[in-house]
Amino acid sequence: MTSSLQDESSRLIVPSPAETSGEGGGRNLLMISYNFPPAGGGGVQRVCKMARYLPHYGWIPRVLTVDGGQMPVEDRGLLEEIPETVTVHRVEEAPIWRRIFDRARSSTVAQPESDSAQNGSSSKGLLRPVKTAVRGILHRLRDHFLIPDEQIIWRVSAVREALTVIDRYPVDAVFSTYGPATNHLVGLDVVRETGLPWVADFRDPWVGNLHFEKLPAHRRRREGEMQRQVVEECGAVTTVTRAFASSFLRRYAPEQLDKVALIYNGLDPDDYRDLSSEEVESERMVCVYAGALYPKRSPALLLRAVGELIDRGVVDPESLRLAFCGIFDYPGHSENRDLVEQLGLGEVVEVLGHLTHRRALALMAGADALLMVGDSHPRAGEYIPGKVYEYMALGKPVVGTMQPGEGRQLLQRYNRALLSDPQDFAGVTANLQKLYGMWQQGNLDELSLPDPSGIPRRFHRDHQAGQLAKILDGLIT
Repeated sequence: MTSSLQDESSRLIVPSPAETSGEGGGRNLLMISYNFPPAGGGGVQRVCKMARYLPHYGWIPRVLTVDGGQMPVEDRGLLEEIPETVTVHRVEEAPIWRRIFDRARSSTVAQPESDSAQNGSSSKGLLRPVKTAVRGILHRLRDHFLIPDEQIIWRVSAVREALTVIDRYPVDAVFSTYGPATNHLVGLDVVRETGLPWVADFRDPWVGNLHFEKLPAHRRRREGEMQRQVVEECGAVTTVTRAFASSFLRRYAPEQLDKVALIYNGLDPDDYRDLSSEEVESERMVCVYAGALYPKRSPALLLRAVGELIDRGVVDPESLRLAFCGIFDYPGHSENRDLVEQLGLGEVVEVLGHLTHRRALALMAGADALLMVGDSHPRAGEYIPGKVYEYMALGKPVVGTMQPGEGRQLLQRYNRALLSDPQDFAGVTANLQKLYGMWQQGNLDELSLPDPSGIPRRFHRDHQAGQLAKILDGLIT
């Protein structure tokens, strides 16, 4: 066991950044990322910031991304972050397949019933079970045949465009980032054709991803083989947490995967300079959550704890506001809204929907505290949610739930966060009561980070671009 741990430690590297070299000249990198601005959401931030800062280290990106495609969130403000030195090549998916998928999705998403339907005077209510059944069939077909993901319909056109770009312009290396996994398959095809050095980046696990545990067995086997090919044929693997890196090193022998480079996700201090905080009501304690919620990342425990404190008379509902921006309930679901109504929290909880990244940061900056809703899965501690770094940068008090792991350690170290396990109702209730009491006494500053500039450089986006540049330099020398 000790020998295995030593071997794993020797194969995990945390690269130092390359030397900065100004904005001009340098080497050229083809970056393959289906998700890129104007697409928004947390998954876009890593590749967006890499594209922004790589030119500082002598690497000029050419980004290959989808034209249109599936874009759950749009944030056109992110386009302003892309420097003029970065060229973006956009290519469509197979259009007929995208039209079929989009039409199927829009026609099967459950919509709120009208009053007439609820009163039995419309046939729409009768169609709901049919729509639900059709949606289930389509999901099963997708899970069995669209391997590794729905974006596979982009693969052929993306590879064709990538080879055209490489033929027309100088390209020294290739970078692809998961997810979607199709990004890596495009990279695999391109590198097999050109022989260029290749970095395969994993923002999340592909094989062993806790969000895709119920996939059919034949698909898990096929995706395992796909990942093996990527790992064996790329020049370097990068990932974002120590747990992810360890998983790779345990899965693959040294002759398959020599080393894994750890380049964390992080924060960009420029995002927080001149950030205008949204004004909040001084007579209410305002707590904000920004991000997606789903069954494994449910706010139910937090909401029930708030309801408990109100019922006990500890919290005055008129002095508390919980603001949620992002996805509160996915289309076709209403569990969280139903729970808010059941608990009588309609005047406490505010659902804001999607906001731009800049607006969400401003909302969080103006809040009294930030909410953390962690995944309940036992392995969730292997992940570090992107909002951890946003919370670190803002330096606000944090309260909520989170599995033990690197992310929880970071928040407790840099934000003095009040966190409990996702099943610990007593713990989250006590932490909320403590936070509310400190707010009443005007002592929330005791839970704030006094100087966010003290956050280590390894968590800064420009530093991380330098780490990637160092890896790329090593592959072509």
